[in-house]
Amino acid sequence: MNQPLFYGNLLVTLAFGAFAGLMFYRLANTKGKIKYAGRQWDATKITLIVIVGLTLVSLIGNTITVFDILRVIVIIVAIVAYWLAKDGIGEEGYVTNGKFHAWKELSGYDYKDDKKFFNLYLTSSSKKESTNVELVEYEFDQKADVLAFMKEKVGNKYKRMKKVIVIKQSLFLTNKKSRL
Repeated sequence: MNQPLFYGNLLVTLAFGAFAGLMFYRLANTKGKIKYAGRQWDATKITLIVIVGLTLVSLIGNTITVFDILRVIVIIVAIVAYWLAKDGIGEEGYVTNGKFHAWKELSGYDYKDDKKFFNLYLTSSSKKESTNVELVEYEFDQKADVLAFMKEKVGNKYKRMKKVIVIKQSLFLTNKKSRL
C-alpha cells in the first residue's frame, strides 16, 4: 500500500465528510424556513458539479482501492448536501449557504432590478467585529412578492447601497458572500 496516497485519501475523505455533516446539519436547521428561494445556479454550484465530474474521472486509469471509492462517495455526498441547501428569505430571517440569520442581524437591504433578474442585497454586521460588514446577494424571479415581503418584515432597514452594488459589479464578484 502506498502510504502517501492512503493518507491523502484519508485526509480528503475526512475533510469532505466533515463538510457533508455540517451541510446536512444546516439543511435540517433551515428546513421550512425559506419562503422565497433565490436562484440555484451560481458559479459556486456549477464549479462543484465540475468537481464531481473530475472526482469520477480520477477513478479512470488508476488502480482502484476501497479508499478511492469511499473518497469519491464522500465527496459526492458532501457536494450534493451543499447543492441541496437553498439560499433565500423567510418569515424568521434569511438563509445563505445553508446558514440561518435572524432579521435582527440585518443592518440594511437594497435591491436592483435588471431586465433579466431582480437582485436583493442584504448587509449584516458581524458579531465579532463592529467594522466587519457582510454583503449577501440573492437573485429572485418574483420581484413584487419579494419587495412586499421585505417591506413587511424589515421595511425600516431599507438603505440605498448604490456604491456597494456598483463596486460589486465592477469587481465581477461571483460568490454569494464578500467581505467589504
